Order: sequence, then C-alpha cells, then structure tokens
Amino acid sequence: MTRPGGLGREPLITAAVLWALGSTWYLLSEAVAASAFPNYSYARDYISDLGAVRENPLDGRSVDSPLAEVMNLGFLHQGLFYLLGAVFVVRALPAGRGRSAFLTLAVVHAAGNVLVATFHSGRQAVDGGTDSLHPIGAVMAILGGNFATVAAALLLRHHAAARFARIAGFTLGGIGTASLLALGLNTALGTSLLFEDGTWERGSVYAITAWQLVAATAVFTTKCSRPGAAPAPVR
Repeated sequence: MTRPGGLGREPLITAAVLWALGSTWYLLSEAVAASAFPNYSYARDYISDLGAVRENPLDGRSVDSPLAEVMNLGFLHQGLFYLLGAVFVVRALPAGRGRSAFLTLAVVHAAGNVLVATFHSGRQAVDGGTDSLHPIGAVMAILGGNFATVAAALLLRHHAAARFARIAGFTLGGIGTASLLALGLNTALGTSLLFEDGTWERGSVYAITAWQLVAATAVFTTKCSRPGAAPAPVR
C-alpha cells in the first residue's frame, strides 16, 4: 500500500531482498572464484579475470580461472537481481519522469553484466570478432549501475525517512564513477595513479554493491508509518 506522499512498503521490501541477495551473491562468487585462482590479487588483477579462461592472452598475462563459471553466474545474478529490484522500487514510487530514467539505467547495468558474463577478452574473442563486447559490457555495467545509484538518490530527495540512503547514493555513485575514470587513466597512461587497476575497478563496482546493501538496510530498518498518516517533513 502506498500512502500519499510516501513509498509503497511491500514493493520496497521485495526490492531490498533482491538487492541484498544480488550483491551478496556477487561478492561471494568473487571470493570463491578468487580463492581458486593461483596468486590472484584483488588490488592488482581485474575482476573479469575471474570469469575468463584464455589461451594466448593478448596482454601477455596468464589468465585461467578454475572457477570461471562461478564468477560468471555472479555477474548474471547481480544484473538480474538489480534490475528486478529496480522494477519493484519503481512500483513503490509516485509517477514521475525520474522513475523511467532510473529503470533505464538499471536495464543498462543488467545488460552490461550479461555481456561481461557471456563474452570474455582474449585471443578467442578476437578470432571470433567479439573482442569489443566485453569492454563495452563492463562500461555499461559500471556506469549504468553508478548512474542508477545517483538517479535513485534523486528519486528519494523528497522523502525524509530515506535521508541516509539518499546521501549514500550520491556519495557512492560519485566514488564509483570517479574510480572508473581513474581506471581509464591508468589504462591510457600505462601507469598506476595512486592505486593499481584492480583497486580502481573494485572501487567502481563495489560502490554499486555497497549501495544495494545500504538501500536494503534502510528499508529493513525504517518503520512503516500508519496508512493515511501525514508524510514526514523533508529536512
């Protein structure tokens, strides 16, 4: 039930469950895949390495993830659960143009994760003509997710009860986008600016999963007002 000026409680709870499951599943998939990857470094190595099995890698690195399927399922479930959660969030919000923007960005994030999980970089990708799909998917997943985080924060700007989630959304979205830009600079310059590639990439990705957990926690810990009660004042 959606009260005037408020948020629908039931769809938000469903969204919170989906986002908590998606982010947790993703992080666990990454940890499990990394544990089986010899000498894998969270600070140095790319996340996508955990989902790839490559012969004759283009950049001279040996990439052979023993549990690549686990990581790729993590990518897929993250994208799917994020999008489903976004659909329920949109159902809970009053009509407005911001809802369409948020949902569109969630679709971009989900589609990017599907591309990352399906197409891997390396010699086989070049031979098959699909080498551009993996980086395109990565940019879609990261930018789509971080921009969706900011869009969600904008949607919550009139809801005082969601103040912490709103501030966290702006902050994490900014951190994630800045981290992706830093990763791009590292790649373009062929050097490490403050941190190595793996750290910057994780900053851009973990900003999204952190937002999902923050948003889910905010929903679970916010008491539902009585139907018909006056909305809380915006501060």
